[in-house]
Amino acid sequence: MVRSATEELAGPLSAEDQTIQSMPDASPTKWHRAHTTWFFETFILSKSPGYKPYDKDFDFLFNSYYEAVGPRHERGNRGVITRPGVGRSPPSGGPSTRLWAALLRDEVAAEVAASSNSG
Repeated sequence: MVRSATEELAGPLSAEDQTIQSMPDASPTKWHRAHTTWFFETFILSKSPGYKPYDKDFDFLFNSYYEAVGPRHERGNRGVITRPGVGRSPPSGGPSTRLWAALLRDEVAAEVAASSNSG
């Protein structure tokens, strides 16, 4: 999956490497990893009954451009976010990733069943 590829690329980077922002238009690795989880939680997983977000504080920190969802941290200053630390970022194999994989698997199975019934 894409998440495992992202984690593999980020693996050799130190916490300091993942926090730095080289320019206002380039998000730090740590921010990108957490944003991906925030995005799927906010727009997909939140629709699942009983789902609880990884951390509600992430709504402000890791929202990128979605002003309708709520306030967000300024894009050009993502490199100054020192907390939460890299170890506090959502794990790639954590509940969000497992639920997302299950939803995707169920959706694909439903599409396969629908296409086999229509032919």
